[in-house]
Amino acid sequence: MTQSIIDIASRFLAQNDKICLICHTSPDGDTVGGAFGLFYALKSLGKNVYVESFDGFPEKFRYLYPDNVEKFEPDHYATVDVADVGLLGNCQKNLSFSLCIDHHEKNSIEARYKCVDSGAAATCEIIYSIVRHLGVKISKQIANCLYTGIATDTGCFRFSNTTPQTHKIAAELIEAGAKSCEINFRLFEQKTRERLKLESLVLKNLEYYFEYRCAMVFVTKDMMRQAGADEADFDGIASIARSCAGVLIGITAREVENCQYKVSVRSNQGASALNVCKFFGGGGHKMAAGFKISGDMQAVKEKILQRVYEEIIH
Repeated sequence: MTQSIIDIASRFLAQNDKICLICHTSPDGDTVGGAFGLFYALKSLGKNVYVESFDGFPEKFRYLYPDNVEKFEPDHYATVDVADVGLLGNCQKNLSFSLCIDHHEKNSIEARYKCVDSGAAATCEIIYSIVRHLGVKISKQIANCLYTGIATDTGCFRFSNTTPQTHKIAAELIEAGAKSCEINFRLFEQKTRERLKLESLVLKNLEYYFEYRCAMVFVTKDMMRQAGADEADFDGIASIARSCAGVLIGITAREVENCQYKVSVRSNQGASALNVCKFFGGGGHKMAAGFKISGDMQAVKEKILQRVYEEIIH
C-alpha cells in the first residue's frame, strides 16, 4: 500500500465536512465495516458524517450500527468498497463522488480522489491506515468494524489474499478491543434454520463437470421459497461449490428474476475466478468474483461452462 494514496485520502477527510459514506448493494462485512469504522473515526474528529446503504443494512451486522444516525444534505459523497457504479443500484442519481476507497483490482468509479489498493485483503485494511494517519485512536467500536470487514473478505483468514500485514492489522484491532471470537462465530458458524435448509438444497443440486474440476449449482427462486430463505441467508452460499476436494472453480448462479441470474464464482489455486467473470463483463478478485447474465437456464449453463473449460483446460 503506497503512503501517497493514504496521505491524499486522509488530507481530504481532515479538511472537509458533511460527508456521506456510501456502501454497495447487498452490503457485506467489508463495505459495512469499512463505512462505519470510518464513520466513528470521523465523528471523533467532530465531523458531520453518515453512512448510506440503498439496500438497507443487514441485521447480521447490527452490532456495528449506531442507535441513531442523523442524515443531512452532504457536501461530499465517498464510496467504500464500491468497484463500479452498477453496484450502487438505483441510487446512482448522477452523484458526484469526492473520494473512492476500495481494494478491487478493477475499479471504474470516477471520483476526485481515489484511494484504491488491490493488494489489500480488504477495504478495511486501507481504512485502518487512514484512521491511523488521521491520528484517531482505534476505539472498540472502530476495531469491531474493521475486524469484521477483514474477517469477511479473507474468509476468516483462510483465503489466499490474506497477507502478513493482514494478520498484523487484525492483531492490533484485537488489542484495541475487537471481539474477534464473538464476531467469528456470528459470521462463520452461526446459521439460521432457513440457511441450513438452503445449504441442503444446494448440496442436493450440485453438479460436477470436467472430471470434478468444476462444481456448479443453480439456486432458483423456488429453492429459496422452499427453504424460507432471504438475502441474508444466501450470504456465503457461494463458497460451497468450491469446497469439494479437487474442484478448481465453483459456480453459484442465483435466479434473481425470471431468466436473470447473479453468478458468483469462487476458485482455488490453479484457476482464476476473475478471468471467468471478466469475460461476462463482471469483476471482483482473482479467487472470488461475479457477474450477471440473462437467458434460459440451460443456455446460461452452457455459456458459463464453455468459459470455465477454457480457463481450466487452456
